[in-house]
Amino acid sequence: MKPWRHLHPVDLGAGLALLLAAAGLVWSPKLATGLATASGQLKPIELIVDVKQVPVDDPEALMADMREEGTTRLVVRNQPAGALTVHDVLLRQRLVTLADGTTMVDPNLVSFPHFEARLVLRGMGQETATGFAVGSTNLKIGAPVELEGRLYRIKGAVSGLTTGNTPGEA
Repeated sequence: MKPWRHLHPVDLGAGLALLLAAAGLVWSPKLATGLATASGQLKPIELIVDVKQVPVDDPEALMADMREEGTTRLVVRNQPAGALTVHDVLLRQRLVTLADGTTMVDPNLVSFPHFEARLVLRGMGQETATGFAVGSTNLKIGAPVELEGRLYRIKGAVSGLTTGNTPGEA
């Protein structure tokens, strides 16, 4: 008798499941990132994210919490893209123009404060033909992202991408 005739359909299903699991390991994003790290394809990048009109009771406290935490998780299209170090947080103030042409800080911000800031984030990424990739996610200027920390998850937009200093450098 031939040996392949002794195989039960369940055995064939188990073999197929084993092959699919092996293929998943080979082509997983974490493995691809690990291979990119080992081969030297990952480079330090600097990501600038602008956050606007986030209603917050105390913008200064949120900014201090971001700096104290030191890292933030990047979420793109509801998919985690990795963690980046918070290099700098710059608060912005909304200005209003008066009838005579002068500008002043919006007085409504006292009653209804908003968090408007520019965050400079650093991490490791890969420069690709179509831009930059952080984790397994491609990023371009204008891409909507979410930044997530211990006490916050805020939306912003990428406004700058460059190869930067290594993470942790001042």
